[in-house]
Amino acid sequence: MNGKVAFKNTLQRKNEGPLLFVPFLFGLAAKIANIPLREMVWDPTYYAYSLEGAYKLFHYGAIINNFDGSIEAESCGCELEWQGEFENPVITKSCDFFKLDPDDFLKKGRISVLFEVSKRLVASLGRETAITGVLTGPCSLMNCLHGESGSSDKDHIHEAISLVGSFLTKLVKNLCEIKTDGIFMREDPLGKNFWKELGLFKDSYKAVYTTLFNLIRAYNNYPILVVKDFSLEAIKELHTLLKPSAIVLCNKKLDEGELFSLKNLSDSLKVCFGLPLPVGRGSKDELWEQLAVSKSFVAKQGPKGFFYTSDGEIPYDVPLEIVHELMAQL
Repeated sequence: MNGKVAFKNTLQRKNEGPLLFVPFLFGLAAKIANIPLREMVWDPTYYAYSLEGAYKLFHYGAIINNFDGSIEAESCGCELEWQGEFENPVITKSCDFFKLDPDDFLKKGRISVLFEVSKRLVASLGRETAITGVLTGPCSLMNCLHGESGSSDKDHIHEAISLVGSFLTKLVKNLCEIKTDGIFMREDPLGKNFWKELGLFKDSYKAVYTTLFNLIRAYNNYPILVVKDFSLEAIKELHTLLKPSAIVLCNKKLDEGELFSLKNLSDSLKVCFGLPLPVGRGSKDELWEQLAVSKSFVAKQGPKGFFYTSDGEIPYDVPLEIVHELMAQL
């Protein structure tokens, strides 16, 4: 079974073999290729070469096309500052995104490069390997863009959420037309505040998410929600509201009891869960301990409904032997 089929089976909860590992590997790919990240993301040849090279080095379960939460904000007009050789830029100045037409959103910043890279990866590896897109989710993007607007007008905020949804709908449609295999929607930048932000304007965000996830599914693709520090007790309510195909639970050190709870949720809700492995975060012992707990549980309960992922982006300075050793154990 090739990686593309294994990825699809996993998201359909039909997986029967070892759990797939889908790492958030981006800056490390640039470092492995010895290309500064700022140069890589503006050159589709360097970009595709770097992501493909990292995949061929480690042979993990799926390739992500980015892990940079500034891409959408930059296309909306925000100013960025690049800091390290292999670090993502930070947003230094917000923008008036109400002046931007959704069609123009795709023409700004690095999005056209992102599309070209995704096309190249699908063309070169897509027959055997899952190629996935990564987007900043509506709540996190809205929080980033609207944070300094100074308006507390509810009608204005609802209008802003709708406009952000229009931007992301254009982006999702193009990524799906390229024939990617999954779309990760990142709300992890908000951490615990994601649930609060979602609740404040639930109807508006639900409308946006429903449009995005229905569009993704219309292309036989899979919407995957990435959250951080999220309460396991709220997962059922979250899934009822947004209905993702899978939920990645960043910054969660899961014990056997919690894994059993997730297994029950997976069975009842027909949703898949991404189990985070702290690759390059904390000590090696913590990584092997979490892997051992997960492997022991899967050996007893079966793999259906789970896959492994990294706990956020794998740091660019992680020793490569740790990733090699992890892949050998998986």
